[in-house]
Formats: sequence, structure tokens, C-alpha cells
Amino acid sequence: MACETSPQMSAELSRRAGHYAAAVAERLLDAGLPVTGVQSRGPWHDADGGEYLDVEAGISFTQAFQDQHGGGDCGLHWAGTSGWCLYTADQEDRYLSGVRWPGAGLLPEPRIVAAFVDAFRRDPAGAGSSEQPLYRQEGQDFAVLLDSLAPYLPAQPCLFEEPQIRFADLHRRAYEDRVRRALVSRASHPLTHLYLRQGELTALLHLLEYAESSTPSALNRLLAADLGARAGQPPEAADTHKSAFQEAHHRRQAF
Repeated sequence: MACETSPQMSAELSRRAGHYAAAVAERLLDAGLPVTGVQSRGPWHDADGGEYLDVEAGISFTQAFQDQHGGGDCGLHWAGTSGWCLYTADQEDRYLSGVRWPGAGLLPEPRIVAAFVDAFRRDPAGAGSSEQPLYRQEGQDFAVLLDSLAPYLPAQPCLFEEPQIRFADLHRRAYEDRVRRALVSRASHPLTHLYLRQGELTALLHLLEYAESSTPSALNRLLAADLGARAGQPPEAADTHKSAFQEAHHRRQAF
């Protein structure tokens, strides 16, 4: 028999599970994976059947990542009774076509979850197990679970009280670092041939402008300015308009 929780405890369970998911997402971002968000939910009643459900959390990925793994829904889910699983869904009807469990305990370290995802990407059928484990009884011992989740709370709670705020900061910093590393990845930066229609280039510049307005970044602004200045110019323009490269090199030297 599942025990009821107070609204305050349910909210705190959701918050702590969300911070645990954010800690796992940070490790996945460090590994270069295209994570898009984290979600969490405290104990709740299913509106359709009134079924009582335990605390849960999740990590979502880009559509391109999902397309690589069946074309339907694909993501990481954490259940407060069984730990993490990676699920895939059929492209046509969105019905779950596969669920793999790492079998690493209820709260495995983020590096273990990241290693499981890496193993799944290399061999979906061989990663983990299709058998769902049970590490905790549904609806029981919520106080113990709260304590177990406490190590994943942020070091600066005043700045990142909510998991989504913490993830947004991690996401921004991860992608800014990816852009910087891409710009300085090769000393010679050889030219590549990519033919764009004017509308496609304009659309790309609009997206960079949107990214700049959403999350101000000097690299976004400089890269958009460089691309716009090179449009319709000879290849030599790449050497003239390269402010983003110079900014990226400056940042690398500052570390």
C-alpha cells in the first residue's frame, strides 16, 4: 500500500530528483551528447485511472538523436523504484519498442549512466538488460529517498534553486564550449565547400540572431557577423572576416 505524501514533500522529491537528473545531464553534455532538457515529478495520481505513481525524472535529446535510434521517441527515464532506463519508441505508432536497464542500482553515479548510454549507442541490444529491476517499494520510505538524493543538490542553491535553471546554465556553457572548441580545433582551418541558397543563409543568420537574443554570447554574435560579411565574397573573405576564430583563440589562451 503506497503512502500518501504532503504537497511539500512531493515538491521536494520532484526538485531533488530533477537535480539528480541535471547532474547526469551534465555528464552527458560533457560527453558531447545532444541533451535538450531535464524533467521531474513527485509522487502523483494518474488522472485517468487514479493510479498512484512514484517520483520520476527524465532526460530528453534532440530529434536527430532520436532519429538515430528508431525515429520515434527516445530518452532516459529515472523511476524512483527501478532507477534509470533508456527507452525507444516505434516511429509509426510511438509505442515503446525497447527499454534497456543498466542494472546499476537506484541512484548510480552520473558517470555510470553516461557509460551506459555510450554502450547503448554502440550496441542497443547488448547494453544493460530488458528486465526491469526493483530497488525500492513504490510509495515507501520517501524520507530515506530524500536523503539519498541530497548529494546531488547544487553547491550554490541560491543561484540554482530549480533544476531547470541549473540545467539551462549547464546547457549554455556546454554549447558555448563546443562552439569555442570547434573554432580552434585546427590550426589551419581549411576552407570547406558548402553551397547555400540565399534564403538558407538568411535563415541560419536569423537562428544565430535568435540564439544571441535568448542567451547573449559574443561567439554567436561574431560568427553571425563573419558569415554575413562573407556572403557573395570570394574565398579570401574567410581570412578577412574571422572575428569568431580570433575570439575563440583568445578564450583558449585565457584558460
